[in-house]
Amino acid sequence: MKKINKLLIFETKRMIFSKMTVVYSAIYLVSFVISALFFKEMGSEGSVLTIGNAQSFPIQHLQASFFFTGIFIAIYVSKISSQDRIKGMIKIPLTRSVSRLEYYLSRVLSIFFFCLFITFIMIALSYLVGMFFFGWGNQLVFHSFTTNGFMGILITFLCGLAFAFAYFGFGLISLVISMYSDRAIENATIMGILLMIGQYFELLPSIKQFTIFHQMLFFHMDIFDKPLLYNIFSFLIIVVGYKIFRKKDLFV
Repeated sequence: MKKINKLLIFETKRMIFSKMTVVYSAIYLVSFVISALFFKEMGSEGSVLTIGNAQSFPIQHLQASFFFTGIFIAIYVSKISSQDRIKGMIKIPLTRSVSRLEYYLSRVLSIFFFCLFITFIMIALSYLVGMFFFGWGNQLVFHSFTTNGFMGILITFLCGLAFAFAYFGFGLISLVISMYSDRAIENATIMGILLMIGQYFELLPSIKQFTIFHQMLFFHMDIFDKPLLYNIFSFLIIVVGYKIFRKKDLFV
């Protein structure tokens, strides 16, 4: 467990201070500013926003940002997978050898924390942009749901957490695919295609609730209300990924 913690701390530091994080943040910031400007000029017809205030700004962009976030996660997963497995960058601050299982679990946990981290960045930046353009506002409004104050903030972060769990499942799929390709652009392209195809599952009511893309597209708390299916899905992908990972060559 100590080795996994060291691996995780090492990757977390690399993640927080990487250029990728700066690029992600800049893209989110620009997209949120554009969304706010379109809303001020054209109203709800020119933006994903239906009401202009800082309380509603983050939660209305969670769903709208799913495609970009999915691509970011695919790139991140591909990068940590290829640079450690292929480019000989397993320069971990460990004094003893680490097993493949420990190393693999540290990658899985790194993906989970990255999903939380990038969701937090998204929410924080959207609050800042919302405050700058619209002010705090009287209440949080999302479709027919309304609330305000601390409860609105809590609901926003709970929804962000639900999306982060869904992104985690998506990241696990990306981890498995990245083991068959060493190029981040190829992996990101494949996952982008899967995201686009996944949208069409919404036309099939009998299976859409079982897809990870449904969680990424729509505002609801199914992950928390009915977690068994999601946990089974994630566990199976982790097992499959580890089976594949065991057969791969590593360079240190």
